[in-house]
Amino acid sequence: MSQYTLFTGPILAGTQFNWALLGILSLQVYNFQLKFPNERKGIKALVYTIFLLDVVQTAISSLFAFETLVLHWGDPNILLHLPWSSAAGPFFTATISAAVQIFFAWRIYALKGKNPFAVGIAGLIVMLALMQSLCAIITDAKFTVATDLAEIERLVIGVKVWLIGSAVCDIVITATMLVILSQYRQNTPWSRTDTLITKLIYNVVETGAVTSIAALLDVVLFILYPGNNLHQVFAFMLGKIYSNVLVATLNARGRTADPNSIPQHIVTTSEHHELEWRRYGNTSAATEQVRSQKVHIPSSRTPPGTINERDSKTYPSLVE
Repeated sequence: MSQYTLFTGPILAGTQFNWALLGILSLQVYNFQLKFPNERKGIKALVYTIFLLDVVQTAISSLFAFETLVLHWGDPNILLHLPWSSAAGPFFTATISAAVQIFFAWRIYALKGKNPFAVGIAGLIVMLALMQSLCAIITDAKFTVATDLAEIERLVIGVKVWLIGSAVCDIVITATMLVILSQYRQNTPWSRTDTLITKLIYNVVETGAVTSIAALLDVVLFILYPGNNLHQVFAFMLGKIYSNVLVATLNARGRTADPNSIPQHIVTTSEHHELEWRRYGNTSAATEQVRSQKVHIPSSRTPPGTINERDSKTYPSLVE
């Protein structure tokens, strides 16, 4: 094995994985546009902005690989004095990961409203996201000034805070979403919704585990093997993993005709009427409820999965 294999090999592997994940992300974004053409503007802007950042990051990372492996092939000095393109990865990864984590903080707040627990956890997630992001950007800026591998030892603390902070933030998000979804699952009277919430719980565990493990592997390899580039295999992929997690989570909601209505796979009209009967516990109370208020009767003109405005306030959507 060449003495440079552990320097050049991870760059090549990381670039290839980066392109593969960009392809998956492109399909996810395309699927998102097909499923949610009427999605709220803020979420659309987030998805397309992150996708654009990922495209730019892939282009700059590919330039770094080309300069290292092609233009300067056989020149060991390129491994000691890295090109400017080597600094693009941490900047884009930190920006994307912070945006995704703050989105999940908003999602937790939206699910629980002004609940003190939700407000506190959402605030903690935002602080952790901003901390890890700013730490990565500042560390990256210091490295950009020198682009010298000799500077890495001096910047180890900054990288540790960045990646460990990101992993901790992901763990907090995953644990909080599990608690919230478990509460919804316990309180729902619908077997169909119970099954779908269970699927959402599995989705939360899987996506949270992927981002946390990737960040931890990156920092562990960086600390254990400072004399090579093994950690860059995960460093190249980390931003794309966060982006794919975000869009996959949004796509997991299913199709909805109105972004402000409850999706069909969360609450159906028939299940809503069943809840009306169960909530009052007896026929007379339910009858009085039907007499005093208009009951939404589905028709051929009613978009599937939508309910009236009163009900949308009573049963908040799990996917807002």
